[in-house]
Amino acid sequence: MTATAVPARPATSGTLLALYRLLLRTQITIPRLLGIGGLGALSILIGLFTRLDPNADTAQSAADTVSALGLGVLVPLASLWLGTSAIGDLVEDRLLVYLWLKPVPRWQLPAAAVLATVTIVIPLTAVPLAISAIVADAAGVAPWALLSTSLAALAYTGLFVAAGLWFRRAVWWSLAYVLLWENGVAHISTSAARVTVAGWAASILGAAPDASVPREAGPAAVALVVLPTIAVAGWLAATWRYRRADID
Repeated sequence: MTATAVPARPATSGTLLALYRLLLRTQITIPRLLGIGGLGALSILIGLFTRLDPNADTAQSAADTVSALGLGVLVPLASLWLGTSAIGDLVEDRLLVYLWLKPVPRWQLPAAAVLATVTIVIPLTAVPLAISAIVADAAGVAPWALLSTSLAALAYTGLFVAAGLWFRRAVWWSLAYVLLWENGVAHISTSAARVTVAGWAASILGAAPDASVPREAGPAAVALVVLPTIAVAGWLAATWRYRRADID
């Protein structure tokens, strides 16, 4: 009996980790760290001002900061900036072909892009916003701030990684979505908030004691399922597009 050699398959975990490290290195730049980190530091400064104000309702003020600055500006813009460029930069620079030609399962590059992006976004956005609540003397709000903004970052990242593969100049299309829909229509229509990332994240933040937030999309327990589902849907859309893309 003769043995037939079977080509070895690449280790799934190893190739995913290699792609993750590659995209993480390309994502970390000084301008991005300074830009996102500056807004995070601003939230902590606002928390300090709240603490020094003797008339402030610290819990409500902390929740307002997380809702307006965090969910309205910091988290979506940071996720947009990094998410659309994670694979989008490779497309624009015509470098994606080198990864596309490797014998790697197609789902791994979008997955690595999502993981690399949230690895940067969450420490630079969710953590400072939670610290802001603690500095404002609203420690009860801090865990909800951390959870809501982390899940929002995950959901936004899934959407914007997909946008980076589906659209040219994805950053501008994504920015229009954030400004016009997430921060425009959703503030006018209560029903529209149910189809926004910020609306579902606000539902989790609204569970914080002694605090209320506008445009809650539904129960916090449902939001804990909806936001990861959005992230997975974005990853699946990105994977579908990557499998069928014409790479040159």
